[in-house]
Amino acid sequence: MESHTHRETARQLADDLAWLEDHCRAQPDLTEHAAHLRLAAALTRNVIGPRANGQPAVPLFVAVVGGAGTGKSTVVNFLAGSVVADANPQAGFTRHPTAFVPAAQAAAWPAHLGFLGPLQRLGDDKPADLDEDVYQVKRIPTSAGSDAIGDFVIWDCPDMTTWASAGYVPRLMEVVALADVVVYVASDERYNDAVPTQFLHLIVKAGKAVVCCLTKMREGDAVPLVEHFRKEVLGRLPTASGDIPPIPVVTIPNIPPAARSDPSGAGSKYRLPLINQLLALCPTPDAARTRTLANALNYLEEAGAGLLDVARRDLGELEAWQGLVALGRRQYEDRYQSEFLAGETFRRFDATREQVLHMLELPGPARFLNAMFTVLRWPFQYLVTAAGKSLSLQPPTNLSETAVCSAAMDDWLNMLQAESLRRANTHPVWKHLTHAFDAGLRTQARDRFTQCLLAFEKTQTNELDKTAWAVPEWLANTPSVLTVLRLLVVGLDLVILVVFFLALWFPNWYHFLILPVAFGLSRLVVEFAVRQAVEAGRQRVRGQREQLLGEHLTGPVGEWLNERPTSGGTSLEKLQLVLRRVPESIRELAALTRPVAIREEEIQGEPDPQGPRVANGAT
Repeated sequence: MESHTHRETARQLADDLAWLEDHCRAQPDLTEHAAHLRLAAALTRNVIGPRANGQPAVPLFVAVVGGAGTGKSTVVNFLAGSVVADANPQAGFTRHPTAFVPAAQAAAWPAHLGFLGPLQRLGDDKPADLDEDVYQVKRIPTSAGSDAIGDFVIWDCPDMTTWASAGYVPRLMEVVALADVVVYVASDERYNDAVPTQFLHLIVKAGKAVVCCLTKMREGDAVPLVEHFRKEVLGRLPTASGDIPPIPVVTIPNIPPAARSDPSGAGSKYRLPLINQLLALCPTPDAARTRTLANALNYLEEAGAGLLDVARRDLGELEAWQGLVALGRRQYEDRYQSEFLAGETFRRFDATREQVLHMLELPGPARFLNAMFTVLRWPFQYLVTAAGKSLSLQPPTNLSETAVCSAAMDDWLNMLQAESLRRANTHPVWKHLTHAFDAGLRTQARDRFTQCLLAFEKTQTNELDKTAWAVPEWLANTPSVLTVLRLLVVGLDLVILVVFFLALWFPNWYHFLILPVAFGLSRLVVEFAVRQAVEAGRQRVRGQREQLLGEHLTGPVGEWLNERPTSGGTSLEKLQLVLRRVPESIRELAALTRPVAIREEEIQGEPDPQGPRVANGAT
């Protein structure tokens, strides 16, 4: 089950990276990143996937790469020990990869689905200049020294030409990713060409073991050329993580045709150093394959963030849209607060105030006291009410909540549509949004708003009733507190009455005018206290209304608008999914490095009982 899970994860990761590559190629300024994504996907398909599928270490894979006209096919023949590759003076003659397998080796090709990506295996022998997404397998005839490469499959690869090529360069990347060792071929005339050198940098970053082979120089110029190559090319290679051995340099100068046509005989002087460097980099098949796997995972792990750089511009435009949505939401909420909440009195609390005042009156037979005090304070209250009406201004008419919400929604959508139209020529995201508005996005947004508004109104009505009933309900549920408050209210009026008669033993008739004023003032004190308690609830409702607005209206509508660029099957929808899955898949597959790294240390720590592997005839 675990192996199946790793295979599925590797397949998904390779597919996601391939999709990112296609997405990258669609934008000319990001074309250079396509090679990194192609290599990462190829490493997943050809190294990590087969390992998860139980692929054995043998055979090891050697990829011979280089620029046009550097003599790659000649190097392939020297590795094979016989003339097997189609050497041709025409630069760029090799157009598809060819694998050369020793005659005695039963090549166990990986059965992992997706191996070598789009390349299909040819059944018939075809010339190397066949320009199709294919590869072919040929047998190396038995010859002297062929036993030295018995564990290896040698790949003759197409030329390194340009990053932007969508032709046979991707075929090269598949084989480079597969390789346990890369033989980098450079001629004396073109050993520092820009594009092949950039490919070499990428190969080193991927953690591949590399042997450099310089060709076509005069034999007397070999030593200074190697020194200059080490300084100008190898000295400027990037630092790569993982177990990457030093890069050796061997030379194959201009040699006679007899030595070129007989690599194991007349040409063995030049062949053996190349073979021995290859064997030194692969002390055992297990150690070499383990290094390949560990370094591939290291490349994915450390380059994971860089592999996603191609999406940053798209994500930046998406974040810009989301920023506009957030700005519109803030403006909506500010407008709701200033045009509705600031002037809304929530008249439901006026009824609450009257209800609390009624509850503070004495019940039962004691009601005659309430009636008596009401009659006594009535003249004063009448005068105060009349004076208040004559002095007060007509309160401004507050806009309805639905009207404010609807107008604010229209302004929000107008702003988004205007900005999308203004930026339509800057990025496909804005062009997609402009077309979406033309195709009915505004209507869809209004429908979504209407649904959210109904939910908001229902919820806020419930909250208003709950808060308005809070004080009366609390008094009803705490009769002891209610009784104390009733006694305090009546007691205040009784104190006024007692003080009046004690202060004036024999009052004149005009002294009785003081009583309505005193009882009226006492009532104002009680009403003020009740009003403050009710006003606190009114303020809580305002705060709740703002919170409910965000939770049930502006929040859901804003989230819906945020998702518009990434919904309906757009590339951004796929992009978001891929960006979420790629780091997770890399972390999951990186768990494979722990057991193989331990095994590698054990293998490298054990001396080979047969001594180091060298080719026959080596000195």
